[in-house]
Amino acid sequence: MIKFFLIILLFPWLCFADDQLAFTKLVDNMQTLKGSFSQKVIDSKNNVIQDVEGSFLFKKPNFFKWNYDRPFKSQIICDGELLYLYDPDLKQVVISALQKLGGVSPAMLLVSSSATDHFDIKTLEKAKLKIFEAIPKKIQDSTFKKVTIYFDDAILSEMHILDNLEHRTEIHFNQLESNKEINEGSFLFNVPEDVDVIKN
Repeated sequence: MIKFFLIILLFPWLCFADDQLAFTKLVDNMQTLKGSFSQKVIDSKNNVIQDVEGSFLFKKPNFFKWNYDRPFKSQIICDGELLYLYDPDLKQVVISALQKLGGVSPAMLLVSSSATDHFDIKTLEKAKLKIFEAIPKKIQDSTFKKVTIYFDDAILSEMHILDNLEHRTEIHFNQLESNKEINEGSFLFNVPEDVDVIKN
């Protein structure tokens, strides 16, 4: 009887560990990735409140660039140590130390080497379309509730983010190139002279 209860107690944990390992193996196969994306933000009443397109690239560990191209331009860049949020219309850049952010952002699920330290990850599907749900371990410190990541035949296809206001951000990835050489200089950000700098 004791052995039976130990199996019941341990089985969910063992499945959970397998889910995290499956996710880690998929993401570890993408040392670099670049492509384009379309992104919609949908409110709690199912209204589309933002519809944008752009391009992105990332390189492990902790390098990424997220370019919004249409209908407005802005950038999110991480050079491995600092995160830059640049809005050319406002002529403003917000700079934050990556270490202070604690690794809890949807992008870090793809580029960090320690995503499972900050997220509980479980598998929703195990067929050709693999779906993983990631929930921040310190959800009280997070601005979002969960991230759902879709892989189609081991290729990143979608990312859905549910924030604390019940808004859904749906990102669809296209024209992907994986494991091509990307120079770390691609992630450098030179602050323009006429831009206000806010250090977080």
